[in-house]
Amino acid sequence: MTPAASGVSSRSIAALLDRLEAQSVELHSIMVVRHGHVVAEGWWAPYSAGRPHLLYSLTKSFTSVAVGLAIADGRLSLDDRVVDVLPDHVPADISEQGRRITVHHLLSMTAGHSTDSLAKAWQLEPDDLVKGFLRVPFSEPEGTRHTYDNATTFVLARMVERVTGRGLPELLDDRLFRPMGVDHAEWDRVASGAAFGFHGLHLTTEAVAAFGELLLRGGVWGDRRLVPREWVELATRRHIETRQLEEGSPNPDFLCGYGYQSPCP
Repeated sequence: MTPAASGVSSRSIAALLDRLEAQSVELHSIMVVRHGHVVAEGWWAPYSAGRPHLLYSLTKSFTSVAVGLAIADGRLSLDDRVVDVLPDHVPADISEQGRRITVHHLLSMTAGHSTDSLAKAWQLEPDDLVKGFLRVPFSEPEGTRHTYDNATTFVLARMVERVTGRGLPELLDDRLFRPMGVDHAEWDRVASGAAFGFHGLHLTTEAVAAFGELLLRGGVWGDRRLVPREWVELATRRHIETRQLEEGSPNPDFLCGYGYQSPCP
């Protein structure tokens, strides 16, 4: 389908590409979807339509969906605490705040760390990132400040796996990817074999576009509901204000607020 047939200006798409090139943005691929139809697509060598691409932090939104599925199944709740779901990963010297961290705090990245705790957590506990996360000192009360914190997603992935008895990739293959016709999801993993959860998912451009369309449809794919509408609305709603990242130039996208493992639209 041509862009014009779906109400999209071809000139606008060309202008977007020109602007990105002028700003030295290195595109690997682009796919524009309007009313469920692909109206423009392209790949830059060596990338191609059939080649899965590392999604980096977009991976977090898929982990968030896994959390939503576990909650919808009654296996997890927003108020469940890390220490209760993963008691074997609790450090002996855990702080009182560490004991209070819940699924909600992890999803909204409001556990109370002042900076991304990932590197410090791995330094403290190279073989147990959950325990390391709980050992990193908290500088703010939980629920009061958003800090982009990759380790929160890793902990969420482990909580989902504990309550469902399934690996994160296997759960999403069964409940999300296969029903959508996606058979090529690949995951980077830590030494233990567990998926990172906060990054490391590889999908094709088409699969990423399909995921966006799934969310726009409120969790429905074809005639089948894959994700509860309530979760889609909750995950994409603003739960906490965000602050401009210290490094780099000012970017208004960083100030739009944060949902559940996803910036607000």
